[in-house]
Amino acid sequence: MEKPTDSSIAVSKEENYRNLLNELKSILGNGQAKAYKAVDNIKVQTYWQIGERIVREKFNSQDRADYGKYLVDHISSDLDIDKRELYRIIRFFRLYPIVGAVMPQLSWTHYSVLVDIENPEKRNFYQEKIIAYSWSTRELKHQINGQLYEKTTPEEKKISQRRKLVSRTSQLEIFKGSYDLGFIKYPQNEKELENSLIYHVEAFLNELGTDFCFVARQVPIKIDATVHYIDLLLYHKGIPCNILVELKTRKLDARDVGQMNKYVNYFRLNRQYEHEKETIGLIICSETGMEEVQYALGGLEEKIFIATYKPKLPSIDQLKKAVRNVKK
Repeated sequence: MEKPTDSSIAVSKEENYRNLLNELKSILGNGQAKAYKAVDNIKVQTYWQIGERIVREKFNSQDRADYGKYLVDHISSDLDIDKRELYRIIRFFRLYPIVGAVMPQLSWTHYSVLVDIENPEKRNFYQEKIIAYSWSTRELKHQINGQLYEKTTPEEKKISQRRKLVSRTSQLEIFKGSYDLGFIKYPQNEKELENSLIYHVEAFLNELGTDFCFVARQVPIKIDATVHYIDLLLYHKGIPCNILVELKTRKLDARDVGQMNKYVNYFRLNRQYEHEKETIGLIICSETGMEEVQYALGGLEEKIFIATYKPKLPSIDQLKKAVRNVKK
């Protein structure tokens, strides 16, 4: 059998590439024609097809490594697609090789963030959260940067995996064990903490999660002729229910749980509409003791939630200045 010459190989290579290029143009054309009806979903499907076709072309080549780079370089230029985006498209197909695994609820911007997550469990965790809570890409990035996956306990992850999407408003998924309040300075007292949260209310609600709404502060309730004030009143649209928030700039005390239980019971009996789920209490404090929480919350785990907060700590210079002032 006659051995093919270098020139014939080059012609064959160029011809194969041209055929591939025409196919890809056709895929893009078909996708763009339908984009007005379902822009994001069609874009995802189109990019999946492009990724599949490029990977298949590379796989069929004898010189896969060099041909793969050749494909990316030329397709990027001829179809005016950024090289980084093209590599992301190829990675997208490799991570989701079965088209049925591509979720219609996710846009391409969602997938462009997800494909950069190496850990498959972590990637699936955030994918489920996007679907369950209708996260925007901005919210997805916020949660990733806030290390939600790392902060979620293994048990909570198992519960999340077992839970069906219809239970998206489950309280276990809504409340975190710790909130990053790095947008505020270290508070000296509860009033200062409350004022800071109100001043940065948008950042506070973003840290809490999706569907939280601010209603009021220092909400008065009257019990036995005594007026009590609830620090913050929030509302969760997904459950839906009232959420009473008490702020503590100290370690949790069992009496804090008793106080919150009283407020929650009052709200459930006097301020709760028939269509709403049971009112929930949330105590945000600077520190908790594991045993204190366990014994104080006995029987109240679905009624009251406890979380710690992490504010922006003073700088070294500020700490040195404070020490000097104390010495004076």
